[in-house]
Amino acid sequence: MLRKGTKVKANRPVMVMLHGSGSSSAIFGIQTHFVARELSRTYDLIFLDAPTPCAPGPGVLPLFAGMPGYYRWLTTVDHPASSTMYVAELFNVARYIQTQLDAQDINPAKVEAFFGFSQGALVAMAMLGLRQAKQSAWENLRFCVAIGAGTTGNEAQLAGIQKMFAMLSGLVGRGDGKFPGYTAHAVGTEDLWYGDGKRLVTMCCEDRTVSMDYRDGHVVPRQKADVSRLLMLIDSIDRKSKSGGISTEDSSNAMLNSLPSVLDGGNIAQAMAVLAENGITI
Repeated sequence: MLRKGTKVKANRPVMVMLHGSGSSSAIFGIQTHFVARELSRTYDLIFLDAPTPCAPGPGVLPLFAGMPGYYRWLTTVDHPASSTMYVAELFNVARYIQTQLDAQDINPAKVEAFFGFSQGALVAMAMLGLRQAKQSAWENLRFCVAIGAGTTGNEAQLAGIQKMFAMLSGLVGRGDGKFPGYTAHAVGTEDLWYGDGKRLVTMCCEDRTVSMDYRDGHVVPRQKADVSRLLMLIDSIDRKSKSGGISTEDSSNAMLNSLPSVLDGGNIAQAMAVLAENGITI
């Protein structure tokens, strides 16, 4: 893991940076160099390694062959698993991220945004989703940035994500089946999984989502004009999230408050049962 810079920026909000599958925090620091240089004027950027070692991911070799140590965030995507297992893995990832932040003495209240690429983008959205469900240590987390988000064309995984978004929508009382968090999406038009990214955009609440395309592949925007557009997009969703906040219907607040705190060791199966009793399933 690494921090962008050498000193804690005590008066700046924290943006957690999540690399793609088969990559690392060090590699992601290079991949995001141009946008991170500008974002670091506003945020304390914290780059983290994912917990699980794996083979190098798409586009990592041969450029980063001299930087061994490749990691991934999610493993249940490799094999059939129950909804409870998928949700359990997300909580495990949330605990892992908080442990890594604790190791750098990061105050959880300072975490206001996540920035993820590829699989890291999915995790960034998941972490924001846990905040929406009041199952998060980051009480001030407001938005996430998803670059090249997707499932490498896996239709079953996309369908599963859509079901989870619908569950979250019901949980916070929106009822439109859309992801209720504030999100900024960027997708390369030459990305092999461009369709994945665009579908994920449509799964998000239109009034809380901004998006852009850029002429490149499965990479973080790197052309000057694209970086400028991405920075404007992030600024836009930042401002939207500050003015909009997180709101739920009164009935949903009661249900949310009745859920066990899974992050603190509460039973996931019990939490899923509470949701099922209220007609919310995945």
